[in-house]
Amino acid sequence: MRFIVGGRSFDLTREQVEESMRGVDPDPIRKHVVEMLNSVFPPKQVFEKATGFDRASFTTNEAQRVLVRLGFLCRTADETAEGRSAWIETVSAAPAGEVAVEERLARLEAELLTAQAAIAGFHARLAALEG
Repeated sequence: MRFIVGGRSFDLTREQVEESMRGVDPDPIRKHVVEMLNSVFPPKQVFEKATGFDRASFTTNEAQRVLVRLGFLCRTADETAEGRSAWIETVSAAPAGEVAVEERLARLEAELLTAQAAIAGFHARLAALEG
């Protein structure tokens, strides 16, 4: 499947993600998890390992968006009424068939970064011609 995160376009499959995580120990869980290979991992750890992108270059929300589209179950930490820790499924706010606000925002941010890169390249070429 093709994705755009942080203005970078890439192809990724569920199988590639799972293969990248085989034999990897999960990092400590803070708030979010993705379930795979009979374990749970932080989404940013999985996305970093699968893509090679540095964790600082994308958000947890972006990582979860990609992982959910690939069919992985992402959950958020919460507590039960009894005060025990539990994992609650992350649910999209958009009705079926509609694009969630987060998805639209991610697309807009990616398009903006692409436009900024094109403008910077144009500026550099123009400066070289003038110089």
